[in-house]
Amino acid sequence: MHYQTVDRIPFFEFGYWNETLPNWHRQGLPPEVDDEAKAYEYFGIENWGGFPLNIGLLPGFEYEVVEETETHITYRNGDRTLMQEAKGVIHTIPHYLQFGLANREDWELFKERLDPGDSRRYPQDWDAHVKAANEADYPVAINTGSMIGIPRNWIGFEGIGLMSYDDIDLLDEIIETLCLVACTVIERALREVRFDFGAGWEDICFNSGPILSPAFFDKHVVPRYRRITELCNLYGVDIVDTDCDGNIVPIIPQFLAGGINCMFPIEVRGGSDPVAIREQFGRRVRLMGGFDKMAYYLGAEGIESELQRIKPTVDEGGFIPFCDHRVPADVPLDAYMWYLKRKREIFDAGARQPQYDESRLAPPAPGKWMGPAA
Repeated sequence: MHYQTVDRIPFFEFGYWNETLPNWHRQGLPPEVDDEAKAYEYFGIENWGGFPLNIGLLPGFEYEVVEETETHITYRNGDRTLMQEAKGVIHTIPHYLQFGLANREDWELFKERLDPGDSRRYPQDWDAHVKAANEADYPVAINTGSMIGIPRNWIGFEGIGLMSYDDIDLLDEIIETLCLVACTVIERALREVRFDFGAGWEDICFNSGPILSPAFFDKHVVPRYRRITELCNLYGVDIVDTDCDGNIVPIIPQFLAGGINCMFPIEVRGGSDPVAIREQFGRRVRLMGGFDKMAYYLGAEGIESELQRIKPTVDEGGFIPFCDHRVPADVPLDAYMWYLKRKREIFDAGARQPQYDESRLAPPAPGKWMGPAA
């Protein structure tokens, strides 16, 4: 991530849909490979680690099942949001019925759960976690929080858009409170742990761009990002990413101004192409992800084409390639395994080997479920 010469680049991935591994069991994946950690071991995938800090609601609101039928379950989650999910289908975004935060009265219920000084925000076995993080042989990230993504969860997409006009002081107070919690809680960890990078979360963009305008970010969000990233920088953490799906391009300047210099997971079909981003913003932007998941459905030729397309950008440095979000449930297992094999070979990536003989893999044919990439 510093554009230096390295012995190898990390062989990272970003996990799977809940239904992906069960579907792969029917295609030959050993049944005992039934969670992400076991899958990473099986496929020879490396990983990064985190550190247990709570910078969210403490405690969360009580989970409550409101209604359950043979086909649906309606419930309130830990964010006080009323939502409905269908049973027996591929897990997807729930149907949101009512959000938990609509006005200042609601906000008071949330704010009392955001005490930055609450000792429960730190693990009880603090010394053991510090020791483990400092001795880890993998990159360790510190959670740098969320200034807009979490409020969006609480307020809703339409709600946060309206609040940015109807009660901007309230929205600003929410952002400031989250920033204060993040800065207060992470500083203790930064003092004692040698973190490799900071990792935030937003998910505030769609294929047409961000929920809120770049001008809003300039005034209300960038200064808060900067306080968090400058604190990280003070303790030697100079790479800070944020997980934001969709088309992030319109607010990359705001991320950079706030000290967020690594973009993740770079959803190609959402409007965030890693090659184009590097061309536009240069080496100021680091990249993680960026392999167009639609290539899995195009067989060996499509996978090869996408890996070769991003290779010159990966070769520049500052880019760790992997699937541009979690692997969907209908991606063929043979296509995924071929992708891992070719990624290992093309980028000379990783130090771990899979628990099977990659030399015996056959090039996959195009998939049956999705149309060809444009």
